[in-house]
Amino acid sequence: NVWPKPRLVSWPKPLARSLSTNFTINSPYHQNLQPAISRYLRLFRTEHHHPLITPSVNVSTSSPHLQTLSIDISDPAAPLQHGVNETYSLSISEEGETANLTAETAWGAMRGLETFSQLVCGNPSVVPVGLYIWDAPLFAHRGVMLDTSRNYYGVEDILRTIEAMSANKLNVFHWHVTDSHSFPLMVPSEPELAAKGAYGPDMIYSPSDVAKIVQFGLEHGVRVLPEIDSP
Repeated sequence: NVWPKPRLVSWPKPLARSLSTNFTINSPYHQNLQPAISRYLRLFRTEHHHPLITPSVNVSTSSPHLQTLSIDISDPAAPLQHGVNETYSLSISEEGETANLTAETAWGAMRGLETFSQLVCGNPSVVPVGLYIWDAPLFAHRGVMLDTSRNYYGVEDILRTIEAMSANKLNVFHWHVTDSHSFPLMVPSEPELAAKGAYGPDMIYSPSDVAKIVQFGLEHGVRVLPEIDSP
């Protein structure tokens, strides 16, 4: 049930056990990873999806509930840029109360968190155990391009697009902000560009909108590349 399919999945026996209602995630501090951790914790507590095809799994009633996901990052300072290492491994043992997620960078840890979130299912939640996953992207650039010059999209629509990209482990949002069709970007030094170039006064991105979208992307492991084109 993991998408995209990881490079390596080892699950010799179809075993699972319950996820603790007090489940926690421990990791070194990273300004963009911490919001992602909070987001996934909320997801575990509120989303109880069931696979379309339910696997035949033996859920242990004697093993302790899984209490913690421990994250280890080798290079937490690595910036989100082209070619950044997004490799991760995830290990969930049959016994013990802690699962382990190891990544080279915070961005790889985010990919591992997405994988872990897709493994958790049911209500009450269970997670497969005796499981090992190793994964790395096949392509360094995995992107979506959105042209807001030809068709305006509101900020919330763009944020929702970035969320969907993160769920599919895409990492580049190519934002074609302006073109000859419209100029929906407020440039403080040249306010007439948007005043006369946007489709309407309610179809303009402010500098704070752009900053919000870029930061939201970082918190989802998605690099936002705004492109300013003009005739």
